[in-house]
Amino acid sequence: MQSSTMTDNNALSVASSLVVVPHGTNRVAEGRRRAALLLARSPQETDLVLRGAHPDLIDLSAPEGKERIGIAQVREVIHQAQFAPTQAVQKVCLLPRAEQLTMEAANALLKVLEEPPRGLVFLFLVENPGDLLSTIVSRSQVVRVVPTIESHSISRLMASGYKEDEARYLMEVVESEAELERFIAHPIDLPAARKEAAQAATEATATELISLGVGDAPIVRRAAVTRLLLRLTEGDRELAVTGSVAVARAGRGAAARLLGQLLAISFLALREAVEQEATPHPDRLRMASIDSTVWGATCKRIQRAQRALDRYTPLDGIFLSLFLSVVRGE
Repeated sequence: MQSSTMTDNNALSVASSLVVVPHGTNRVAEGRRRAALLLARSPQETDLVLRGAHPDLIDLSAPEGKERIGIAQVREVIHQAQFAPTQAVQKVCLLPRAEQLTMEAANALLKVLEEPPRGLVFLFLVENPGDLLSTIVSRSQVVRVVPTIESHSISRLMASGYKEDEARYLMEVVESEAELERFIAHPIDLPAARKEAAQAATEATATELISLGVGDAPIVRRAAVTRLLLRLTEGDRELAVTGSVAVARAGRGAAARLLGQLLAISFLALREAVEQEATPHPDRLRMASIDSTVWGATCKRIQRAQRALDRYTPLDGIFLSLFLSVVRGE
């Protein structure tokens, strides 16, 4: 799991921020933490926000016993927006599970976003932007959050029998606490698992490589995406074409996961190339030997693809353009 990347300070300038969080995130806590950056001017006010007790924090969640956020609740938010903030310079409407909006409620919120009232900011939290109306996504500042490394997690992995470098590797490849807990509860022979994963990725067809790269096995997933990047940087045009079709068939959720993996691996390769460090990880040796300018450009291409995905650009177009640009080194 990588360090969190955020653009909190920019949230003041927009009426709506869409925070894309990893699976397993405590969304209420994450949303309140971000709301505190917009509302609080003292430790006491921060505490109020984090407890959900600040008078200018509006919580828009499904009522107790129900699974959806209805139109009546949205209308109440619109009503509250007519009144000036009590303590802060603005109000924040937090939707920790924005995917729970009914279609009617989402359309009502969309009308608010088209002509946002002064002094009201929306914070939408989702795991997948595809769970919201594309028009809400397009009117929001999109912030992606990746899990943070926690030292106690590395300690727990080491207590389960992993070496420190193995524990750090696992922290890089897991995407959620659930994946991490499996490695802790059921320790594995990591060198053997990585060797098997690398072999599977080497023998995979283009379609199989994409399937492995968006799958639920962290070590295989990392090996497959690493192999995908290497083949593209080495000029595999056939993989670029076939792979883009395979991603389109896998769907937007899988596409978002793949882009996250591609960016994480490309950034690691960039860092290693810049620092010119020898690495103990076999699946990075060839990547670190590639010029840092290549990896820097690749990171930028992947970030452009992420923005295109958020705008609901067709998947085959996004990935064909991305993969071919990596092949050509443009």
